[in-house]
Amino acid sequence: MTKQINVGFNGSASSSEAVLWAAAEASRRGSRLRLISCYSSPVIPGAGYGLTAPDAYTSILDETHDQLAHMQSVIAGSHPDLQVTTLASSDPAMSVLIDNVSADDLVVIGTSSHRGGADRLLGSTARHVVRHSSCPVVVVPGPGSWGQTERIVVGVDGSPVSRQAVQWAGDEADRYGAKLLVVHAWMYPYMHEFPNSSQARDLTNVDAACLLDREVEVVREQFAAEVTGRLMECSPSAALLSTVRHGDLLVVGSKGHGAIHTTLFGSTVSTILDQCAVPTVVVRSA
Repeated sequence: MTKQINVGFNGSASSSEAVLWAAAEASRRGSRLRLISCYSSPVIPGAGYGLTAPDAYTSILDETHDQLAHMQSVIAGSHPDLQVTTLASSDPAMSVLIDNVSADDLVVIGTSSHRGGADRLLGSTARHVVRHSSCPVVVVPGPGSWGQTERIVVGVDGSPVSRQAVQWAGDEADRYGAKLLVVHAWMYPYMHEFPNSSQARDLTNVDAACLLDREVEVVREQFAAEVTGRLMECSPSAALLSTVRHGDLLVVGSKGHGAIHTTLFGSTVSTILDQCAVPTVVVRSA
């Protein structure tokens, strides 16, 4: 059971949307919600390294607390029974967000944006949190990226962390009363070297289809949600990005399987988080 959800807030529209998503999730799970806002201490120009201006510091701290209080009141309007705490810290957000979290907790963050759409990039803080958190991390793209969750989409590749992602997705699908779509992507790695080797390519396709069938069968045995599978011949990121639609929640594992089996690791996860238009959950292995 999730005891606490940590969500980063810096006053931006993207972080505000992340807070609203986290509040809805905390209410659904019966969890505590912790709003975290980090600030930098000003330095007095020419007065020596590390000296801060008391007035400027007080102003920044007051503004941070005011923003947190305003967001706390917004949450109280829609989730009056939700237990909400706030934290204003001068420590780096990338460490504060994941300090003392347990494996069953949840961290929620927004994205950075330049001109929007494909130009959105995951900031350095969010990347650090995704890579180092000991609990699942949810990245919320920004305003208009989520609503009533109708479907959970999860990528699988047969690896242990992929099964962890499926377990998280199945629990969430049952909690939402949502459908669960299990996606497996495959690619024949020797197409250019051996373009006429159709038999080997067909065997790779069959192997991928069998893997997906096994994963879907296991999921159907464990969860009450309506479960379907989808096999796609392309990269994992292309498969998942082309599958998700508004109203979905995407779940991926941060490590994968080598050799012929495709992987959900490194650049794949980065590509998904940079481009995905719906909230994405990253489940890391220990």
